[in-house]
Amino acid sequence: MPAFVDALAQITSYKEIEEVMRSADFHQSGAPERRIFFADTLIFAEGDRHAELKARFRSLMSREAMAYYEVRLLEPVIEEGLASLAGSRGADGCVRVELVSLVRTMLHKISAGVTGVDGVDTPERTERFAALITQLSEAVSGQWTRRPTEELIAEGRRALDDLVREYLRPSLDRRLALGRAFAKGEVTSDALPRDLLMTMCLADDIDLTGDDIRIPYVWRQCSLFLGASIHTTSQSVPHLIVHLDEWIRDHPEDRSRLTDPAFLRQAAMESLRLHQSSLAKFRVATKDIRLSSGRHVAAGETVALLTTLANRDPAVFGDDPDAFDPYRPRPAGQMPWGLTFGSGRHMCFGSNLVIGVAGKADAKMGTDGTLVKIAKMLFDHGCRLDPDDRPVAATKTYLDAFDRVPVVFDRL
Repeated sequence: MPAFVDALAQITSYKEIEEVMRSADFHQSGAPERRIFFADTLIFAEGDRHAELKARFRSLMSREAMAYYEVRLLEPVIEEGLASLAGSRGADGCVRVELVSLVRTMLHKISAGVTGVDGVDTPERTERFAALITQLSEAVSGQWTRRPTEELIAEGRRALDDLVREYLRPSLDRRLALGRAFAKGEVTSDALPRDLLMTMCLADDIDLTGDDIRIPYVWRQCSLFLGASIHTTSQSVPHLIVHLDEWIRDHPEDRSRLTDPAFLRQAAMESLRLHQSSLAKFRVATKDIRLSSGRHVAAGETVALLTTLANRDPAVFGDDPDAFDPYRPRPAGQMPWGLTFGSGRHMCFGSNLVIGVAGKADAKMGTDGTLVKIAKMLFDHGCRLDPDDRPVAATKTYLDAFDRVPVVFDRL
């Protein structure tokens, strides 16, 4: 853990963490640099303002919206990307590629579609957009970096400035014009994009007072949605592929299930339990509080909720909770991924985008979730780990992530 986490009171009990997350007497907290990019956004809003923003953006995570993201934005990008790799086939007839960067590229259309970014429409513009999003994502996760924080934040600010100039400002201006035309009755609601920027324009929620001395509010909301819409999936797909490759070596009878969405969903939920997109979550007490365990938390005190440990609690997840087991029984009264997406009012707003909607997935509506959707399409084309080039863990961050995961495709 970084030094700032070691300085905090740490809670590892599943029951205590869930109690804190569900309590109205604890608010979101974390390293100060996160507020540079996220202040006043959905992730840090509290009380009535949080409820207002959550209701406003709910349509962006509806089943219909997710179907559009997956079927219209994600699937074509994956198919096009994989098809383009076929020309790099080796002498053995296989295609070798690095999965971490491949998945990030696959997800750029989701990020643009959810946020409302126009102009991501050529290979050059797409590559530029993806590079800027990567830089921004690293900066907003700066509390987990092993690099000098000031350096990372400066890079993130420059990336956001470039995103605003090249993509976000023109996209916002178009939506402001559409909003004015809609107010005059010159266009119908069917002509309006369904994305973050359009939603903010229609709600007249673009500016906040005091933004002359910091990153403007509208770009802070964009920073949140640009990263949040892809961060968990981009980090989780490599873990899932690595786990399933190892599982099939020990359980060859399950090889045929690698293209079964139901099996992949079970595996994805288990992988999410074991590998989270952050090492801890943080809450600050708004008053003196005594938890049901007897633990006292003073007003103004920030606690670190070590959900990575709580998700391996044998009392909740049974024997051998450190192992990956796609057939693990669902814990009574709990989600199979544990506390990975949080709990209570600040439970991850976009969790359904990642994991889909249970029992409602079908080819037409596409509600498998981005994690299962990408994994299935990879396995459809014979994806497996490269036996001659093993995965490499990330070294510039404390996060549980990979720098490189070399894979082989047998059926491109």
